[in-house]
Amino acid sequence: MRVTMNTMYDQINTDLGKIVEKQANTNVSIASGRIYHRPSDAPVALTHALNLRNSIRETEQYSRNIQYAKGWVETSESALRQIQDRLIRAKTLAVQGANNTLNASDRKTLAKEVEYILEETVALGNTKLGNRYIFGGTKTTEYETGRRPFVLNNDGTVEYDGNNDAISIDVASNVTQTIGLDGKKLQDSRVFEALDLLHDALEADSDAGIQDAMGELNKAITNIADLTAILGAQANTLDNKDEMAETLTVTNTERLSDLEDTDILEAVTNLRTLETTYQAALASASKVMQISLANFI
Repeated sequence: MRVTMNTMYDQINTDLGKIVEKQANTNVSIASGRIYHRPSDAPVALTHALNLRNSIRETEQYSRNIQYAKGWVETSESALRQIQDRLIRAKTLAVQGANNTLNASDRKTLAKEVEYILEETVALGNTKLGNRYIFGGTKTTEYETGRRPFVLNNDGTVEYDGNNDAISIDVASNVTQTIGLDGKKLQDSRVFEALDLLHDALEADSDAGIQDAMGELNKAITNIADLTAILGAQANTLDNKDEMAETLTVTNTERLSDLEDTDILEAVTNLRTLETTYQAALASASKVMQISLANFI
């Protein structure tokens, strides 16, 4: 096959153009820090990278959910511990009140402090995280004016106005976790009844009533400890989920970097190789052109 000079020149231009294009792409890769800058550069890798980005975004959202859940559980646990402290104080008052040396007036004084403890305990039952009640079940907001999850009546009884539905959050793909406790569980612990019973017994100067109240207080203290243990288990699970989410984010970020990020050392080496190749190609083309010109003359 006869190769004309025009054909040879066209081939030289084509080859030089390819080298220049590779140089330009390598320069862009170094400047941008990305291996590819158009979908056509690496369609398979780009699809994989997009999937990884979506996974990272989802995992980051799960991490935010977990952080909020941990705050919710920690706030709930703190409230229960404070309630337990007040129950222990009430038990101390009950022991004092059971002393036969106290008269009716002394016991009324103790009853007044128990009344304050009951009010504080109800207030703890209405603890908020931000603007949301933590012991209202899923009814965390939207209470009528003057209403809250727990309402202390004038007769010492306590009403619960929340619901019994558990709050759940997404902590991973297709994985949810229940957090906190609904107020019904707190009410069923008989915390409020025990305090009210002690208050009434002290007010009535009733030895038998005080003994009964002490028994109810012991049960309430145990019940609150059990509820606190549930929250502790939730906190441990959330810590584990948080660690898993963090590990997954790091792993996917590293994989994404392997797919997208330019290896600067390798890219610079490639660029130098291309420059050498380009110079060699120019030199070769120059010799060909000189030979052609000589033949023409």
